[in-house]
Amino acid sequence: MAKVTILAHTLKLKGHSKTLALAEKHNQRLIAAEIGSYGKINPHKSVDNVQLVPLVKSLEDTVFDVLRSAGLDLKHFSYQKKNRGFALEFLFTVTAGHKCDFNAMYKDALTWLKGYHPECPVVHAVIHHDEDIPHMHVILVPLCNGKLQADEVRGYKGVTNLRNKSLFNFLDSHYGLTFPVNLKGNDKKAGAVIAIKHFNDLPDSEIRMNLAHPIEQAIYARPEPFLAAFGVTVEELKRLQNNSTG
Repeated sequence: MAKVTILAHTLKLKGHSKTLALAEKHNQRLIAAEIGSYGKINPHKSVDNVQLVPLVKSLEDTVFDVLRSAGLDLKHFSYQKKNRGFALEFLFTVTAGHKCDFNAMYKDALTWLKGYHPECPVVHAVIHHDEDIPHMHVILVPLCNGKLQADEVRGYKGVTNLRNKSLFNFLDSHYGLTFPVNLKGNDKKAGAVIAIKHFNDLPDSEIRMNLAHPIEQAIYARPEPFLAAFGVTVEELKRLQNNSTG
């Protein structure tokens, strides 16, 4: 299964996590502990990162410029609250092992986001290719009816599901995407029964042609049952790994 997932985080002004300053440093690759042998960022691939909406000044200054332009009085006590959200960061990521033109897909996803939240200016957007899975960070100012309302724009579980489905429909199954959500409970059981029935009805000649891509994704997600079906033991797996790195 291949899908794009959107996670939304509220960015505060001060604190030890989820702040404007930390989001800027991570997105601009300014945190040494995250790079190379220290972290999960491959600096040799950072040249492939794409700034769709670049920062021309600090993220904090950019966000505050937007708020002032909206006529908000930032000296008001309500903006001094410790947990006040000044921006939202949307993280767009794909199912592990998925392959497509990520730059084109995330550009379309950014177009969708601007239309889905038209009142919220996007102040920064970057596609990262230097981690395990290509993904996109988008930071917007959560204005709603002319007011700064991070919780209202971010929403909760129901809103998140609707947002993911809307994006899937906007992309219209392009880029090899197959389904908008992870099924759970009775939906998952019913879906498995239906999928197995369709699989059993397929002629052998069509199995490879129609199912190669979803089977690859299933292998990436859970290789163990496939290794067992092919008779590959843990010992052989280790030996093959050692040969490939030797």
